[in-house]
Order: sequence, then C-alpha cells, then structure tokens
Amino acid sequence: MMAERGEAVDHLRRLAAQLEAHAFQVRLRSAAGLYPRLHVINPMAPARTEDVLAAHEDDGEWWFWLSWAGRIGHAEDVATAAERVASVLHVIRR
Repeated sequence: MMAERGEAVDHLRRLAAQLEAHAFQVRLRSAAGLYPRLHVINPMAPARTEDVLAAHEDDGEWWFWLSWAGRIGHAEDVATAAERVASVLHVIRR
C-alpha cells in the first residue's frame, strides 16, 4: 500500500507542475488514512475548485480521476489531464 501511495503522489506532483505552469493554484493533500489528492483552484474564480486523484486500474495502468469519479486521462498524459481539469474549472482563455 505504501508503494502505491507513493506512486499516486508522484503522478499528482507531475500533474501539479503542469497545472502550475498554466497559472492554477494547486495543493497536494496526502493526509494519513486518506487517498492522496491534488486540490486545484482556478485563480480567476477561486470558488471553482476540484480535487484530482491518481489511481490504477486492475491492469496496473494509472489514471487521473476527478473527485466525483470522472476519469480524465492517463497518468502518462499530464497535458491532456490538465486540459480536462481546466475545462471542468471553466478557465477563461485570452
């Protein structure tokens, strides 16, 4: 379980870096007894937030998931996952 938790945190850190590069505010939460999650905030509308988790399927493939069980992308494709998080948070593009 500890190795699985560490791998989830590693995937979330990579996604956090991608989201921070696009001006999102992120906070990695990894409290004991809870599954690690990335709390993402739209800085242009701080009330718009989402938690993202990283979990693997039975076949061992890792995926990013929204807190309401919406799968948003393969863990190896952080760019696509970040775009989907942005879409959920309704980011205004200029």
